[in-house]
Amino acid sequence: MVDPLVADWQFDGFAWLIDHFSTGPGLPGSELWRPVPEHFPAAPGDLAAHLFEIVRRQYGFADHLLFEPVAVDVLPTEPLDGGGFIESDAEAACATYQRLDRDGLPPRELIYYDEAMGATDLVATFAHELAHAAHQRAPEWAELNVPGSGLDLELYELFTDLTAVYFGYGLFLANTRHDVVVGANGWAGADVFGAGYLPENDLVFATALFMSLKGIPEGAAVPHLKPRLRKTLNRAFRQLDRERDRIRRLRARRPAHGPDPDGPRLGDCLPEPVYPFPEAGAEAYSAGINPAGMSVRRGSP
Repeated sequence: MVDPLVADWQFDGFAWLIDHFSTGPGLPGSELWRPVPEHFPAAPGDLAAHLFEIVRRQYGFADHLLFEPVAVDVLPTEPLDGGGFIESDAEAACATYQRLDRDGLPPRELIYYDEAMGATDLVATFAHELAHAAHQRAPEWAELNVPGSGLDLELYELFTDLTAVYFGYGLFLANTRHDVVVGANGWAGADVFGAGYLPENDLVFATALFMSLKGIPEGAAVPHLKPRLRKTLNRAFRQLDRERDRIRRLRARRPAHGPDPDGPRLGDCLPEPVYPFPEAGAEAYSAGINPAGMSVRRGSP
């Protein structure tokens, strides 16, 4: 389903992520996050702020860190002062991450996002942007992310998507990679959306790899994928069935570095609900971010 070189890159990427963010072999405590009330409970008020806080806690970031989600109508297309990452070279970006270091104080970390996005797109976007924040806390990242280091920004964005899948958000990224555009004259076509760069097949393959490492059965993801992606997931599992030795080795891999105490830690990422949620209205909320009830909305990426 994916080129062997792509598969190799994903296996290598997961090995790096295990070394820097896991607390032990087998991704202990991680979860395949799904659009269900147990993982994304309903709450009154600002939906974006509510979902951001859920994703932040699911990542395992310390409570005292200063994350600031900022809703905007049209996102900037030029790099931001202080080190910003632009997620698209289209007319408007989906989101940006910006870290502002301050002497003697915790850095401010700003995440700009399109205020018109729906719940599924918000989760995918916040997962991608918080992957940038996770990288900033990796022990080796300071050496990699320096001027003249040769770090390829486009490849880095691909790796940022892979990181979000590693932290359990593969279903959300895959479901938002393409939407259908319906024009005034009835024409339709696929267009790219979502928070990052990995192609749809690569996202589904990475999600299947994450599930294989965790021992999560294929059926756990199927109800939460868009119908056309369910066969893609099955193809990914069939390809991974020929990689059993590599999966066993990756599952047994022990982290090479201890995670930052203020950074994300998969060992602390528990599958219990983040907030209590009322039974009444839970099904309706879940349908709002489930592919079966997903509304189609398109603008500029």
